[in-house]
Amino acid sequence: MLSYSFLLDQLPDPNELHRAVAEVFKVPPANVHVGKLYEDAGGPPATVSCTYIDLDGGEFLWRVDIGADDTVTGPTDVQTAAALARRFGVRALLDTPDSDEWWRLVTADEDRLVAVDLDELDGDRYVLTGKTRT
Repeated sequence: MLSYSFLLDQLPDPNELHRAVAEVFKVPPANVHVGKLYEDAGGPPATVSCTYIDLDGGEFLWRVDIGADDTVTGPTDVQTAAALARRFGVRALLDTPDSDEWWRLVTADEDRLVAVDLDELDGDRYVLTGKTRT
């Protein structure tokens, strides 16, 4: 079972996001569910589920959670974020297991480690400091 969570600076149109998730995970669109977390009834059982929630402030205003059942051998979280970044021109921020400060920034053109402001992070806001690491 796949389960990913990452942040986006902009939320694509949900209908376009639905099509993109189906393509990225190579499943029929009828087997994909996309909806707002906590406000969506979930619909019929889906092979891939993509939920999103708006966050309160910061540069990355949307958390996206994607889960897939055991029949899906989909891309990694970074590959998924990169595919969405290329398709929609968004920036994706993924946590790293090593540090609260250093996160992985994925855009249409790059993939690098960036620092987030820890004071902002304490308030659940994701703001980049401008520091990068290779």
